Amino acid sequence: MTTTKWNLQFEYMPRPMVSAEAWVYSVKNGDQYWGTFVDEKIRYKTLFEPGSDLHEKLDEIIVPLDGRYWVKIGDWSRTLGPGEAGLIPKNTPHDSGTATNLVGTHFLVLLFDPSLNVLKASDAGGITLPEGCLSWLRGIFRFLRSSPNESGLHGLIQLAPFFKGISQNKKLSADESHADPIMMKLIKMLETPDTISLDELAEEAGISPTHLQKRFKLAIGFSPLQYANAWKLDRIAEQLLAGNTLPLIELATEYGFNDQKHFRELFQRRFGSTPSAYRKNPPPSAK
Repeated sequence: MTTTKWNLQFEYMPRPMVSAEAWVYSVKNGDQYWGTFVDEKIRYKTLFEPGSDLHEKLDEIIVPLDGRYWVKIGDWSRTLGPGEAGLIPKNTPHDSGTATNLVGTHFLVLLFDPSLNVLKASDAGGITLPEGCLSWLRGIFRFLRSSPNESGLHGLIQLAPFFKGISQNKKLSADESHADPIMMKLIKMLETPDTISLDELAEEAGISPTHLQKRFKLAIGFSPLQYANAWKLDRIAEQLLAGNTLPLIELATEYGFNDQKHFRELFQRRFGSTPSAYRKNPPPSAK
């Protein structure tokens, strides 16, 4: 398609209440709509949240950059991770949404005008991206965030021919990591300052502890202990931000962390600073 002028429109959409933000780029080639590209980042935990959708006139590609994103097309469903992409041709009913991510997620939603022939009906499903592709995509959208003007178009206009070229790659198999109602129930049990044992969870689910571990990790991406610890650490961080003056040893004990060294290690791994440093000087993204 040959025209005389490319045009880029840009919108930044902060959502501070949920510590999220999105950059939306809309591209035209002359007077012809070409595509819309959404670069969305959610900094804190996301719970599995599916929704149904249908783009009658747009080809859609979903690419997780960090974290996990769930896509269902007909009988096929898969929780995609970095290095994978979901291909959804125009007029294809589908369900999709962020998966459970304990430290947030970052993903791209790429929408193309069907006249570009990026996807065909037979392309629906998921594919593995070529080696180096993820770094390339990160670079394109990192540059756009810093320079949201027509100089950033050079990367965007390469997306259509690139994804058209790899859309015929071997499709990923389906997995069973879609919403599991029993595991969702167990999540609620774990969201408490009390310590819930694996045996208690297994009894509630009516399955063996070993099976529970495997099934929970398949549905959530983490073990029950990892999920419980992350939930507790998030609540402690919230209290520190709110000005809680309890000694750290008492605050940690309230949430079942009796080993203070282990608590500090877990907190620093999750938030990038010790609890005492976080209390004095929380990172800008947490404010």
